[in-house]
Amino acid sequence: MVTAIHNLASPKCRLLGLVVLSRTSWTVRLITRSCAGRCAGSTHQIGRIATDRSFCERATLSGGHKPCCTSPSPSRHSSPAVIRQPPATTPLTRKPPRPISPLPAALSRRALVSMFASSARSAFLAPTFPGAAPALRAPRALPARPRFATARPLARPAISPKAKLTTTQEGESDTLEFRLFFKDASGAGTSPWHNVPLYANDEKTLVNFVNEIPRGTTAKMEIATAENLTPIKQDVKKGALRHYKYGPSLINYGALPQTYEDPDDVHPDTGCGGDKDPVDVIEIGEKTMPMGAVYAVKPLGVLALIDEGETDWKVLAINAEDPKAAEVNSVADVEKAFPGVVSEVREWFRMYKTAEGKGENEYAFDGEAKEREYALSVIADCHESYWKLTKGEIPNGEELSMV
Repeated sequence: MVTAIHNLASPKCRLLGLVVLSRTSWTVRLITRSCAGRCAGSTHQIGRIATDRSFCERATLSGGHKPCCTSPSPSRHSSPAVIRQPPATTPLTRKPPRPISPLPAALSRRALVSMFASSARSAFLAPTFPGAAPALRAPRALPARPRFATARPLARPAISPKAKLTTTQEGESDTLEFRLFFKDASGAGTSPWHNVPLYANDEKTLVNFVNEIPRGTTAKMEIATAENLTPIKQDVKKGALRHYKYGPSLINYGALPQTYEDPDDVHPDTGCGGDKDPVDVIEIGEKTMPMGAVYAVKPLGVLALIDEGETDWKVLAINAEDPKAAEVNSVADVEKAFPGVVSEVREWFRMYKTAEGKGENEYAFDGEAKEREYALSVIADCHESYWKLTKGEIPNGEELSMV
């Protein structure tokens, strides 16, 4: 077949490629280049291909192809194909030519193109017929695309609180079986710790907050970080449900999603590691929010509680939609808008365990509430610790759930 194709081209032309135009009439278009550098194209009709050494029984020229070189040249094959020009007039008594054999049914257009292209490429890159030009070099292989060993894996899907998260209660309240599960807009279960993004705006001045303990309640509720989908449950101590014995909560109390206080990361300002939980939030807004509410808050400062030798950060924040949110941007502003709140909250967390027969809690910085910039840096550090935990870069000694 390759021999038949070469016989159709001029001896002084180099075969560049071919295009199959019809599978039924075996029509191909040859692309050639002359020794002078000119390119030309011609359409040919290849007849029935035989299996003997002649390779091609006949070839009929159906399109004009003028050789670009007129000087004689030895033939590339011992048996050149016969090219017949159609007669000017056809006698009526002439026997009609035998019809051209159709393309075998088992041979598809794609197979034919692949066979022709492979044969033409071999002849083009390494021609062996007399008078052929030197073979062209194969194209240089492109280098492999570099891999980034330090690339962070794809983050888990984040669900905006504006996507209308809903909650479903399982078990009766004030029982060991109580669980408050979260669902996304499609009704599928989702984790408030893993799938709610930490930051609520691009400037990272607002963070999302998951309310665990509404203002005025005593049940010690928390995100169950060791259970799948991390629902909210009531804390248990020695088999008994925990309640605040010191008094009801003064504020909306909860946690920041996608944060983790690493116990092995000893903070230089407190001298203690983290408490193995998400960062706690003291939300001081005027509105009492229900358990499981997820909404944006503005960090204003932070208290560094030392609980049994562990750093337990308490971020002071306000609901971003609170009427006074625009006028408070620091701890000093809180004292103006909510006089005495910081002192009351600080004293409450210092003393609440004394009602259970335990000692007072302590604070780093002598109980001083650090300002907003410090709070944002603590949040960012705990956010980074969370990602290290999910990637296995720090130990998961508590066997916390990652789903």
